[in-house]
Amino acid sequence: MNKLFITLFVLQDTLLDKAKARRESGQGTLEYVAMVAVACIIIAAVVAILKPAGATLGTLVSTAIQKVTSI
Repeated sequence: MNKLFITLFVLQDTLLDKAKARRESGQGTLEYVAMVAVACIIIAAVVAILKPAGATLGTLVSTAIQKVTSI
């Protein structure tokens, strides 16, 4: 009788471990997607704040490249 209880306990423990691993399998991907989304929002906000009136993003990039290459 004790052997039956031990077998059932081990089976239950194994099944619970498998179910727990299945629930957490996609969690890492979701966290990476959220981090990329937050980074994009921060970059867009910084560009919007630092962009002078009337300047396009292309002119800002080319000016920055010219500054770096002239150093």
